[in-house]
Formats: sequence, C-alpha cells, structure tokens
Amino acid sequence: MENSIERLIMLTTIIKPDDNLNRESIFGEEYISRFQEDQSEQVNLIDLEVFWNNKWKSFSNSWNKERQDYRFLYDSFKLFYFSFEQLRFNKVACIEEALGDEFKMLHFNELTGVSLYGMYHHGKKCVDLLKKLDLIDINYQDGIFCKKFSETRNKLIEHNFNPNNLNLQIEPSIWSLSSTNSLMQISIHTETEERAYDVYIDYYNDYFKLEKVIVDIVKKF
Repeated sequence: MENSIERLIMLTTIIKPDDNLNRESIFGEEYISRFQEDQSEQVNLIDLEVFWNNKWKSFSNSWNKERQDYRFLYDSFKLFYFSFEQLRFNKVACIEEALGDEFKMLHFNELTGVSLYGMYHHGKKCVDLLKKLDLIDINYQDGIFCKKFSETRNKLIEHNFNPNNLNLQIEPSIWSLSSTNSLMQISIHTETEERAYDVYIDYYNDYFKLEKVIVDIVKKF
C-alpha cells in the first residue's frame, strides 16, 4: 500500500500528504492564505491575439488537421482560463458574501467545485494538444509538470474511484474549497482503512504553472 501512495504522489501535483494512521505529515508546508498574499493575475487574453493571428496566417487560407488542432488548443485554453476565473469568483463569493448563510455557502462552494473540475478537464485537454502538436517535450521541466497536471486530473478527479495501477480509492473534498487557502483536501482510502491518508493539491499553483507554459508557447507563434 505504501508503494501505491508513493506512486500517487510521484505521478501527480500533490504538495502535502498526511499519514493519518501514524498521525504525521510526510512533507509539505502549512496552509498559506490566498487572501494574505499575492494571488497572481491571469494573463490578458487580448494580448495573446496577435500571436494567435500569426499562427492562423501561417496556414494562409487552407484548412488541414494541424490547423484544426490549433483551433482546438485555442478553444481549450480559453475554457481552461474561464474555468479558473469562475472558480476564483465563486470561491471569493463563498467566503466574503455568503459567510453565515449555510445555503449560500453551499451553493457557491458547489459552483467552485464545478469550476475546479472544469479547469483540470480543459487543462488536461490543452496538455494533450500540446503533445499532439509537438509543442512540449515531456522529458523536460515544463513537460514533466504537464504530465503531472494530467495525472492529477486523471487519478485524483476523473477516475478517482478506480485509478489505474493503484489499489486506492480517492475522494476529493469539495468543502475544502471554501477556505482562504488554495489547497484542496483529498482523502485516500485503502482496502482496509477509510481516510488512511489526506493529500493536498494547490489548484492556484497548478493553474498558473500551466497557464505560463501555454502562454510562453503561444508567444513564440
């Protein structure tokens, strides 16, 4: 079982795992409030249009499968971008506007969760297209992170009930999104123990790292 949790940590963007059976933190820093530090700002999409236009011009007026894949990348990046924008809006609303109103908090928190799932889904599609278009090398730093981002979506979110090659069940805690930090708590169940481990991903960091990878590529068009 230790091999399964170690493999899960190695494959994904987990930044803090806690061993609940031994009541110890394996590694990772304490929570950092996103309301007390620079939250970072998303790129201005308008500033990227000139680079996308360079790419469209390179194909002249002809259509081919490669051009279509770039269109898919363009659309997927915007969906990734706006999923995070909605996530942050709903997270702030949950904390600042709905505090004390349990129904409103639940409503905004669920919306935050939907946006988070969308962010990882569309981000993973961006990664798939970057690889298909040969725009990243999976053996170098950016490519390694992209692979971890994809596996976070695959193993911790999409296929959490039956992750490939891992004898674990994985349960994201949507309620953990309503805190002022940017860590999502995820419970790890083994065959014999409920919540044997709690692990955490920093969805703000995951977003901004992947945004930077994609923006740096687009600016070379």
